[in-house]
Amino acid sequence: MASSFPPEWDDDERMSFLFSAFKQSRDVDSLNWDSKMAYWTSLIIKHAKAQGLLTVTLRQLQTDFTRKGSIPLGLGTVVQEMLRRGSLQRESDFMAGITSGWVSWGMRQLVVKPLRWTMNSFLGGQPNEDEPFVVPEVLKEQADLVFQKYRSSPLSTVPLLCEEDVHGICKDLVPSQSVFQLVLLQLMRDKKVCLLQRSGEKLVKFVQEGNSQVTPIGDTDLGIYELRKSEKLLSERLQSACDESTKLTEEARSFNKAGNKPQALRCLRRRRQVEKRISALQSKLDTIQSILERISMAETDRKVVSAYQVGVSALRSAMKDVNLEKTESLVDQIQEFCDLQDDINQTLAGVGTSNLDVDTDELERELNEILKEETVDLPDVPTGPIITSPQRPPIGHRADNTEASPQRRRALFQ
Repeated sequence: MASSFPPEWDDDERMSFLFSAFKQSRDVDSLNWDSKMAYWTSLIIKHAKAQGLLTVTLRQLQTDFTRKGSIPLGLGTVVQEMLRRGSLQRESDFMAGITSGWVSWGMRQLVVKPLRWTMNSFLGGQPNEDEPFVVPEVLKEQADLVFQKYRSSPLSTVPLLCEEDVHGICKDLVPSQSVFQLVLLQLMRDKKVCLLQRSGEKLVKFVQEGNSQVTPIGDTDLGIYELRKSEKLLSERLQSACDESTKLTEEARSFNKAGNKPQALRCLRRRRQVEKRISALQSKLDTIQSILERISMAETDRKVVSAYQVGVSALRSAMKDVNLEKTESLVDQIQEFCDLQDDINQTLAGVGTSNLDVDTDELERELNEILKEETVDLPDVPTGPIITSPQRPPIGHRADNTEASPQRRRALFQ
């Protein structure tokens, strides 16, 4: 509970203002009125999400928001304002938005009772403390969770189910039956399910993957549903017959060990009758399963043909402005441009090289002449030892045999 409360919940001064009653008119102090309304509206929605409340009552809110023995005095005004804005809805108003032809299952609980609450509310001017109000934002989130639960279940390939099977899938999310019916109605508003009651049985059809909204329950859906019911019934009876046959075999063995041969023979005679029943049940089950398999294959074929049609339409649209003559013309133009580009490249590659096209023999003769000019006669290298002695450079000359500057000479004689 405390986790859904904001930090200022522990501020006595702030909460004293928020727990006070609203002014008779918003015009008296619109700023404080709007501030207080925004606080409680946000807190009620946040609290409903935290607690998983699809519906709330004024009495429940007063109890949940009791602080240090005090209840918020303006919650009745807040509920009225939230009803006006659509943040809360009466169940009758919620169901008024459902235009599908669903029949009367749940009508007594979800329509008659809310209408009585509504009349009392109009007469009293204030919401009845025990009247339940739908929290649309939370209900929408819960409905999405239930739908995803169905999609991830083994029954996701079965579009038409009975209400009990659907509730069994999501019982951990929505344990209450009345709340579960609200979730189904929200899914109906979202065009994700279609509801029907027939022969005392409540049926739920889910939208299948790839479709934007559910289609009405038709004769084909009902026929497949009946076939699946028969398959389930035959499977249960077949399993029961097999168990009975096994039991009779064990009894015959026991009687024979006990020396009661007549009783053992009677058990075997009964087992033969059971085996005939098993054979008949198995034949019927095989026939129904074969029909269901053919229906499934037909549905697959229909989807494949539909995909082919979409593909053909897409190809036709893509090839609308394309024909053989136009394609050949484009190919010829491409080839022409490629040839032109090759010619341009060859021309650019030959720029500045025409004057360099000289005979190779002439170039070799010129190279030999250059090599002859560079040949210099050098003296013979002495073979004896070479004695060198250090010599001082003459006065007025630098060590590198260059003439010294006048300043350098004056420095030497000083």
